[in-house]
Amino acid sequence: MYVDPTYTSIKTTLADGDQFNEALDKSKELQQIRDRLLARYNTFLTNDINKLAKLLPDNVDNVRLVLDIDNIASKYGMRIKNVSVDREGSKASGVIGPSSKLHESVKLLFSITASYKDLISFVKDLESSLRIVDIREVSLTPLIIRDDKKDGEHIYEYVISLQTYWLK
Repeated sequence: MYVDPTYTSIKTTLADGDQFNEALDKSKELQQIRDRLLARYNTFLTNDINKLAKLLPDNVDNVRLVLDIDNIASKYGMRIKNVSVDREGSKASGVIGPSSKLHESVKLLFSITASYKDLISFVKDLESSLRIVDIREVSLTPLIIRDDKKDGEHIYEYVISLQTYWLK
């Protein structure tokens, strides 16, 4: 009466001990993998890591995005205005439940006033910037014609819609 229940209890405790030892071995293995990956991560230059974070960030910083685009525009004497950010439009995919996508996107709408030549330069700079953006739509409204140049220069107000991405 005493020996059998005690023996069964000891066998159960030993089996639990084996499971704990296996878990401990797995955790040591995971620590070694983590240490190897951390050592490899530390070999990258900080500048390269910052460029990668700008290329495809892990969150969207609307203010930083607008400032980056405004800095590009300011090279050509332009200022972005009428800025609007649409997160809801990027999530409306018609799928109910959790998403299996590894990234999210946000739509940014803004307007600038410039000549066509300056717009082309602005778009080329957007294209060569580190931030991944897709220009979705451009509409224009003619404003004035400058006659201070030989042929005159047409100035337009452009409304630009672009989409940018970040990792989940």
